[in-house]
Amino acid sequence: MMFMKNALLIINPVSGRSMISEYTDDILSLLRKEGYQAQVLLTKRKDDAEYFAREYGANASLIVCCGGDGTLSETVNGVVPLQNHPVIVYIPTGTTNDFSKNMGLSGDILRSIIDLRHGVPKTIDAGRFDARYFIYVASFGLFAESSYATPRGLKQRLGHLAYVITGTKELLNLKSYRVRVTDAEGNCYEDDYIYGSVSNSTSIGGLMRFEDGVVNLRDGRHEVVLIRRPKNLHEFNDIVHHVLSGKYDSELMTVFSTSKVTVESENPIDWSLDGEHARTEKPVTIVNVPRALRLMFPKPDGNPAASAQN
Repeated sequence: MMFMKNALLIINPVSGRSMISEYTDDILSLLRKEGYQAQVLLTKRKDDAEYFAREYGANASLIVCCGGDGTLSETVNGVVPLQNHPVIVYIPTGTTNDFSKNMGLSGDILRSIIDLRHGVPKTIDAGRFDARYFIYVASFGLFAESSYATPRGLKQRLGHLAYVITGTKELLNLKSYRVRVTDAEGNCYEDDYIYGSVSNSTSIGGLMRFEDGVVNLRDGRHEVVLIRRPKNLHEFNDIVHHVLSGKYDSELMTVFSTSKVTVESENPIDWSLDGEHARTEKPVTIVNVPRALRLMFPKPDGNPAASAQN
């Protein structure tokens, strides 16, 4: 008699274009062939995925998360506090699925189901933003608000272009924050910033990209990017040039790696945590939580941040 392992299949049935229902039977069939006894859990409201992962994840060796980046974020928040971390397989069914693109995962449902069987589980770091966790980026300022402020209808009709449209509107205002950032080594950076991010990814939102070898997904450190407010069109063009080229040696940009940062601001800051909105009026501490997650990657792994190993 074959020993059955426990798996959770967490599904957001209204994510993206609600296509996952066409593949549910295939996923369940594959899980049975791989020796898993699966429990199917459908989300109905915000935070359901987090509750499911936290309450049932301790007894599971695998969690298959079907939804958008928000569903994955909730699942991560349920899994990280667990003593034993089940492997997370992300089957993206959202509209833009930025996480998959940024982490080198497949954005195709069928391909992701194949990775469920043939992929490689790897241990990676997570981030803690006060009491919340994120898997790849916490950001504020330019373009960050677009990830949670863009209307759902616009996202569904135009996909990633919707984020660009919303972000372009932000360019007309260039809102900045007076921010003081202190890293784990005690270095302080204080200025008027139009953008800031703390990430564990080779790419952020398809715009910010790091050169090969810069990012290690399990080194206990995050990459921090701060962009000062430009004083004129020349400085703004300089920022655009360096962002598009992936070379962050502009005097208007500060880039460093650290295990912890504290961010203080004179005014409340709207943050995006993996695309989910978070607002804080107090200093926030962002900490790298080493090797807090086990995530399934494609095989062979073409991810340039492939230093994440089992």
